[in-house]
Amino acid sequence: MSEQRYLEDVSAGADMPPMVKNASRAQLFLFSAATNNPHRIHYDREYAAVEGHPDVLVHGPLQGAWLSQYVMDWAGPLGRLLGMSWQNRARAFPERDLTFRGKVTAVEGDQVSLEVWEEDKTGAVLMPCTAKVRLPRRREPQ
Repeated sequence: MSEQRYLEDVSAGADMPPMVKNASRAQLFLFSAATNNPHRIHYDREYAAVEGHPDVLVHGPLQGAWLSQYVMDWAGPLGRLLGMSWQNRARAFPERDLTFRGKVTAVEGDQVSLEVWEEDKTGAVLMPCTAKVRLPRRREPQ
């Protein structure tokens, strides 16, 4: 479980610590099965080549789930996701590190706006994302 982050601990411009994910081929196959996604570009390399891809592709929804995990791990167990939006701009491939990074863009009341993204080993942004979370305030000692 992630550590709780409090509103008093964040400010605009602060960087979020990175998170690295690396999808295995088995994970892609199982994600296809779990989401009832029969598109073979996610588990059949030869078929993916027919569609012009050099390898199978990591599912966009899986990457979106990782973005959500990244945001909520940063916010902590008492943080609440208020909204999130991302774009899939480039292909991600299995067995390659995908790094998730982010920064705080604004703090208004108890709401924190974030800019987060997923990048490959070259630093190319594959999925940019914006998110808004609600963070708790620290309780005053009684």
